[in-house]
Amino acid sequence: MLSSKKISDNYPILGIVGCGNIGGRQAANFLARGYSVYVFDIDRERAAKLKSIGARVTNSCAELAKCSEVIFTSLPTPADVIAAVLEGEDNLSQEVREGSIYIDLTTNSPETVLRLHKAMKKLGVEMLDAPFNDRPVGITGKEDMGLAVLASGSRETFDRVEPILQLAAERVLYCGEISSGTRCKLIHNAVNAIAVQATTEGITLGLTEGIPLETLWDVLRLGAFARNPGDIHGLPHYWFSRRCDDPSQHPAFTVKLLHKDLRLALAMANKRDLQFPHLSLTVKDYEEAERRDWSHYATTKVRCLQEERSRVEAKGNLSVTSNTDQKTRGLAFQENSKFSFYAVLMLVLASNLLQLGLHWVLGSHH
Repeated sequence: MLSSKKISDNYPILGIVGCGNIGGRQAANFLARGYSVYVFDIDRERAAKLKSIGARVTNSCAELAKCSEVIFTSLPTPADVIAAVLEGEDNLSQEVREGSIYIDLTTNSPETVLRLHKAMKKLGVEMLDAPFNDRPVGITGKEDMGLAVLASGSRETFDRVEPILQLAAERVLYCGEISSGTRCKLIHNAVNAIAVQATTEGITLGLTEGIPLETLWDVLRLGAFARNPGDIHGLPHYWFSRRCDDPSQHPAFTVKLLHKDLRLALAMANKRDLQFPHLSLTVKDYEEAERRDWSHYATTKVRCLQEERSRVEAKGNLSVTSNTDQKTRGLAFQENSKFSFYAVLMLVLASNLLQLGLHWVLGSHH
């Protein structure tokens, strides 16, 4: 059984079920930090890639659970998690070790998280839900880490694994009781999706008014809005370049996955009999996208619906605001600030000298 001290002190054996965009990257990350990592994925090729850098490949979720002290799942949907943990052949619950810790990184449903937590508790296993907030296109940072992990569950359990979670992202946020992290992630994705729709409406409105796309892009990226609401930094990469029209670009986040997140967020609102018109309308757009067989396109493909309504197309070879640009603007601001400070200082000195001069002149006439 694991001790109650900080779990990073003794490098527990890690297990990761799901070696896709997030799970595979974090497996490689943990291996590089000296952890022993067991992996399982139905895609044998993904697992083989991780084996080549030191991961130990298992043949089932049950085998992985038997070998691991801290287990992660990083899977596409709630149904996939239920199958891997509770109901599928050779699932985790069949061999999970009493005293181990289970962490679900999936953007799940709150109901599924609560069901998993109840099942794990009966088995003597602590559980956290910790959905992963990945780094969007256009935003860079140290190494290959995500932006944030939104963790929830027992505070004591969180404290024990926090050092491990800190290896995965720039920020690790403790969100409260079990399923709170999942609710926060769904809210985050819903807000972001609605902001994306608003950005699209603004650009297509500008185009119908005859404003050049280049001007609209500059207005948005150089204003206060350019702190990234509406996925502003990703617009040139996926939308303006028309990569969104090409499913061979292998998007990490697809229409199907975001549609799932939006439905889950809307279900939270409906459960409390609340009206969220923007979210409801956004869900309808994603439903339409799936009806058009856009499920496996990048999420930005949904913007094409608004383009059709406006009878315009946002297409252009525009640059993304780089860190260098931001640093340059920051330095310019600092230089301006210095100039302002020295200008004020000179004015104060000049004023004082003038007053001394006047006193001297007036005094010499007495």
